[in-house]
Amino acid sequence: MEIKTPSKDERIALHIRGVKMILVTSLVGALAGFLSSPFFLSPHNANFSFLVLAIAIYAQKYVFPPLGIDSSKFGIKDWFFVGFMTFCYWFMTWTIILNGPTPPIGPFF
Repeated sequence: MEIKTPSKDERIALHIRGVKMILVTSLVGALAGFLSSPFFLSPHNANFSFLVLAIAIYAQKYVFPPLGIDSSKFGIKDWFFVGFMTFCYWFMTWTIILNGPTPPIGPFF
């Protein structure tokens, strides 16, 4: 069995694809975190935050093709990566907004 080594152009194309995927998942995750915050959802509707996250993950199926990434060929590993990265950025943004700014500590701050 022969293992094919990717050419320089193929390696660059794969690298650009990875950068685009990370950029899109982080931006969509941060946007979903902001949309899940109290600025858009009242505290009574906080349970819909997870629905916003699920919609953000699913929406990327349609965001990737215009950017030149064929999401129809994604496997389990690719969708797990997209979901995990979107969740991480959603959670960080949501948590930062929920906690708000911290008060100064001591007389020097």
